[in-house]
Amino acid sequence: MNRKSKLLLYISIPIFFGVSIFLFNRFVLNGSTVKNVQQIEHSQSTQRRERGGLPVSIYVAQKELKDDGFVRLGNLLPREKVDVVSELSGRVTEINFKEGEFVKKGHLLVKLDDQELQVQLNRANYQLLLVSQRLERQKILLEKDAVSREDFDKVLTDYNVLTQDIEQLKIRIEKMHIRAPFNGVVGLRDVSIGAFLQPNSKITTLVDIENLIVEVSIPEKYLSNSLTGSKLNFSVEGYVDDFYANIYAVDPMVDTRTRTITVRASYINRNLNLRPGMSARVSLRVVADQESIYIPNQAIVPDVKGRSVWLVKNSKAVSVPVKIGNRSADMIEIVSGVELGDSVITTGLLQLRNGIVVNPIN
Repeated sequence: MNRKSKLLLYISIPIFFGVSIFLFNRFVLNGSTVKNVQQIEHSQSTQRRERGGLPVSIYVAQKELKDDGFVRLGNLLPREKVDVVSELSGRVTEINFKEGEFVKKGHLLVKLDDQELQVQLNRANYQLLLVSQRLERQKILLEKDAVSREDFDKVLTDYNVLTQDIEQLKIRIEKMHIRAPFNGVVGLRDVSIGAFLQPNSKITTLVDIENLIVEVSIPEKYLSNSLTGSKLNFSVEGYVDDFYANIYAVDPMVDTRTRTITVRASYINRNLNLRPGMSARVSLRVVADQESIYIPNQAIVPDVKGRSVWLVKNSKAVSVPVKIGNRSADMIEIVSGVELGDSVITTGLLQLRNGIVVNPIN
């Protein structure tokens, strides 16, 4: 054997023994150790249960003030909004408003050319004067039996018809003066001086921003509550303070797609700082100052039949089905299944079985 072969032999023998020792410790000793540790832990757990039961934390069910409400996204709507249009055809001769200004009810917004109607009205007035004089003469003659009743009635009919024609002309002339139907803010102008308008031609938009409506859809389960007359508060982007509105109407129909009902509340926008179309984060307390039983959220166990909780009765765990109500960040309302003073288990739920002995540690 040459020198090189001896050197390789000397190097390989320690490596072989080292690898053998590592594999022995890894798969033999370590496996036995883990198994022994598991056996020891299982034995200790069994002994602990036999001595005092499974350690668990409990919560004593107690009543708290029930604050049944919700937070929903709603919208601000104007109480009144209308497109100002022309009822008759005519040429625009006057525009008496500025875009975005506040106008009062009856304010003249636009005037159409009414010269032809004015001429017809003057002519009708002259005719009315002549007919009225004839009617007076016919009345005197009728009293003296110098004229027949038929002739008198004919003149009277002419007088009445002419009077109605004059009234109709006055109405048409008034319709050439387009006025604001209510107090509000005028929108953008869609006409110019000299434009010829056809019936239903849009002139501008008038919006009542002083009286707003807060519209929000709420779950149908609140339909049984008397909402009309109650208050809701809402907040809008850009404002720190909350605003309050009075509910005045509830839609009698439930939306079949969303299972919600629409509620409307009135808000007086005195400072004119809010505008229709803004989104509103609405919160409403449906039931207040009523007590109900609450327990921690983590105590609820969902199953195929619904929800249940574990109670401690005679130092043993007992599963009880429950019906839940409102939920907050860490507590949940119990409608039925848990009584005041019951000990509700909140930890170790996966290890519980009906009848197992438990040891409350808190």
